[in-house]
Amino acid sequence: MLNGCRYQIALCRASAEGDYSYYHVDAPITEKELTPGQLQVCNEAADMCRDNVESPYYMYSGRGTYDIRHPADDPTPGVPFADYLNLPEIQQALGVTLNYSGSNGIYYQFQNSGDFIFPNFRLDLEWLLDQDVRVSLAYGDADYICNWFGGQAISLAVDYTHSKEFRAAEYAPMMVDGTEYGEVRQYGNFSFARVYEAGHEIPFYQPIAALAYFNRTLNHYDIATGEEFVTANLTTEGTVNATHTNSFVPLTSSTVEVFPSPIYSATTVTTSTMAGY
Repeated sequence: MLNGCRYQIALCRASAEGDYSYYHVDAPITEKELTPGQLQVCNEAADMCRDNVESPYYMYSGRGTYDIRHPADDPTPGVPFADYLNLPEIQQALGVTLNYSGSNGIYYQFQNSGDFIFPNFRLDLEWLLDQDVRVSLAYGDADYICNWFGGQAISLAVDYTHSKEFRAAEYAPMMVDGTEYGEVRQYGNFSFARVYEAGHEIPFYQPIAALAYFNRTLNHYDIATGEEFVTANLTTEGTVNATHTNSFVPLTSSTVEVFPSPIYSATTVTTSTMAGY
């Protein structure tokens, strides 16, 4: 729509790109501070997209931000790891001297600076891949805020030396000890994986798969099996699309309030109606 999310993203980038040099192998790494006016244009675009594209799900679905199978007020997976990370012996093992905090202060700094809209971090992925750095993307398929559809879209949009070959690769099962935990598309150093039955923090939901994924990436083995050393033209074979279907999980609440505002009369929608939304 006029002045909508994509329209304002374009305004932000048109305003800012002339004053910003992206990392590039053949260009100097320079960066100029954006002016307050440019930051405001990008901040307004971020607000528009949050409020009108992302937020309706939060307002009307009744489902979780980090796990769509759970109600919105469900704290799963919770934050017991904060106490664990603040144990002296754990901090010593990690080599850190500050206490861990779950504060969203950094998130709001990004939000207020317009960084969610500009610069385009896809270009950073492209630069890394063109330097032969290994890039592994993994998404839990029950996560909303970093959903696997968006992850898949960005993986296919990445434009680097071997993007054509990556897009031609197929989805192979991600196997660990004979169990299929997900599907992965991989060509050489670049991979995208959809992990089944996992929310935002994949290791909480699928610890075995997460550890295998991490070790295979770090030790330069293929994501699908962990048995094949990655070569420049390693290519996954299987299906064109990630076709695995999870079972529908109904919410514990039978209704979700729509338009919870005094301006409108309260309306309810059954969760069965919302199931295909």
